Amino acid sequence: MAEFAHRPVLLPEEWQALSAFGLKQDQQDERLSIDSIKLLDDVLCQETLQKIMPELGAPNLKVTASLVMKRVAFLSLAPILYAMSRFNKGLDGTLKNCVFEYPLENRMWVSKMPLKNLAVTVQDKDQAEGRRAWRKDILSQVFAGHLTPLVEQFHRLTKVPKRILWENVAVRVFSIYEQRILPNIPDAQMTQAQADFTYLLDPKSIEVFGLSENPLTVFYRAKQQTALSDKPIRVRRTCCYYYLATEPAVYCGSCPLLLKKR
Repeated sequence: MAEFAHRPVLLPEEWQALSAFGLKQDQQDERLSIDSIKLLDDVLCQETLQKIMPELGAPNLKVTASLVMKRVAFLSLAPILYAMSRFNKGLDGTLKNCVFEYPLENRMWVSKMPLKNLAVTVQDKDQAEGRRAWRKDILSQVFAGHLTPLVEQFHRLTKVPKRILWENVAVRVFSIYEQRILPNIPDAQMTQAQADFTYLLDPKSIEVFGLSENPLTVFYRAKQQTALSDKPIRVRRTCCYYYLATEPAVYCGSCPLLLKKR
């Protein structure tokens, strides 16, 4: 890692962009919150999911865990991936550095993602090998150090299939890059951002997940035109159970159950 005479920080315009994704300084001002690392404690994790379940309208902890994973994936990944690929700056996304907020209003999340330490790491983008190592560190923190253990914990406690939880994560990765990063990045940074996305999808990129295989790759399929969409979509392989927490039932636009019903 390169040494810098002055400690790098997020610029005001960078902070503004990342705060739109939920990033904020941890000030312990949210009553409905828990240090993310405490979710690895079985009792505290179950207690937290039990508190969230009626607010989501979920019928059980399995459905709750799936919908919570969707929210955690977005809040942890959107600011970190955007900062890495758009601003060439790294944030610590480990469980130890994050706080999980869970306030909802009318069954809609209003939570953000506080970080205890907002220190930024940077690597000269002209040093290709150095940047690859830096990128690996950032992604390992947020995946192997955050999302992977949560997937394992939620699966073990609620029996929600890991395949559903990982597709919840994968869908967030795809949308963050395809809808938020790549359409809004300067041409000069496009190659770098696309390389970051490609790396996350590479079957060989297993080290950042702490697993024997890349859990995202299987879900990255070509988009297709369906009778239920105006434009091509990437139909999910699994159902996230969202419809079970809505009355009357509402389905995600890419839900595979819709095509089966059709």
